[in-house]
Amino acid sequence: MDLNVIHGLNKEISDKYNVIPVKEDEKNITLLGYNIKEDELDYLKFIYRKKVILREVSEENFKEVKNMIFTFREGNTEDNIIFKGIEDNASDIHFEPQGEWVNIRHRINGTLIRMHKIPNEEYVKVISKIKLMSGMDIAEKRKPQDGKSVVEYNGKKYDLRVSTIPVINGEKLVIRILYCDNFNYNLENLGFTEEKIQIIRKMISVKNGMVIICGPTGSGKSSTLYTILKELNAGILNITTLEDPVEVQMPEVNQVSLNKKLDITFASGLRSILRQDPDVIMIGEIRDEETAEMSIRASITGHKVYSTIHCKSPKEVFMRFENMGVKPYLIKESLIGVISQRLIKRLCSNCKFVDDEKTYKNHKIFKKSGCELCKFTGYEGRQVVSSVCSFTHAFNKSNDALKNNSEFLSNRSMKEDAENLLISGVISYSDYLEFIEGERLNE
Repeated sequence: MDLNVIHGLNKEISDKYNVIPVKEDEKNITLLGYNIKEDELDYLKFIYRKKVILREVSEENFKEVKNMIFTFREGNTEDNIIFKGIEDNASDIHFEPQGEWVNIRHRINGTLIRMHKIPNEEYVKVISKIKLMSGMDIAEKRKPQDGKSVVEYNGKKYDLRVSTIPVINGEKLVIRILYCDNFNYNLENLGFTEEKIQIIRKMISVKNGMVIICGPTGSGKSSTLYTILKELNAGILNITTLEDPVEVQMPEVNQVSLNKKLDITFASGLRSILRQDPDVIMIGEIRDEETAEMSIRASITGHKVYSTIHCKSPKEVFMRFENMGVKPYLIKESLIGVISQRLIKRLCSNCKFVDDEKTYKNHKIFKKSGCELCKFTGYEGRQVVSSVCSFTHAFNKSNDALKNNSEFLSNRSMKEDAENLLISGVISYSDYLEFIEGERLNE
């Protein structure tokens, strides 16, 4: 949605023809509308003198969008942009200066989608207000800054993590939205298969040792960690977390947020937690040698430790620990299992349709479309595809034998997950192919 188009909306045309212009460039204008007759469409083409792209919506949806737009014109731009991001379930909002204009993009289902643009002079006011509410220095424009804020929308609170960085056209701003009060996942609705859920629950049942979740940034590692903590009986356990930052507040769990000013790091925080008689420790991420060494030693002295590492596969977890100076025998003694995971986009169940041109292994497959329910993206969220390695029996072998077992420590079962989702009509063939090739699972 182009905010400049919104600010210039002609209410008389909108009321008369039941249309709302939502996007415009040099050649095209996109209109939302309902019950548009052919002669009215011809007249709109004449008025705008551009190619008209019409998106038909229901009367109810049209009125909802129209009310939102007029509220938008009357309200604070920064609030409206943030609330629109929350409505779209965006993980991040990007403000990108491009000279006279600033593009605003939402990361939805892992993909950046351009939603609006605003004039640069308006952006100057917007970024100043966002900096102010996030505890940042509004006068400092030459250095990167970080801040945080909390907003309330429809009775729910959302934590915002704000960062700025100077670019050639001004200051780029990114807002990460943390849906703290809206965490309702379990292992089933995250997308793990029944077989893998059983393996994970066996890992959880082991009283001590370490479980690592690995994957790149944005692969859902934190959600899996929180979901595992929900599976534990916090009523009889002392569960303590060390996070940067705390993303989801959990009842009966002691959550600690890193604080550089107070010298609360992963290593120093873990040292303090170990004096607090913990049963279960969750460490947001293992980044350095000291944290790795302390985490592993904690896991072999009677504690259960859960954490994440940024790497691609279970095999790389071993390599990363060794690169951080952890002795191989300690890795073998502590590690219970590794969950390697990615996220893949699910087709919208309301508007997906059968691909008449293709089949996969004699199964019909589906393509994306776009409708009001999915906001014309064709998708309704993402789910996990994973490789789960349990080492409770595998550690009868030597560490070297395990590391050299490329098949056991690979991401091959991710391909099986993705293939089953394709055959079940949950994902499209193009997304399946993009995932398989992107993860090099055909090699």
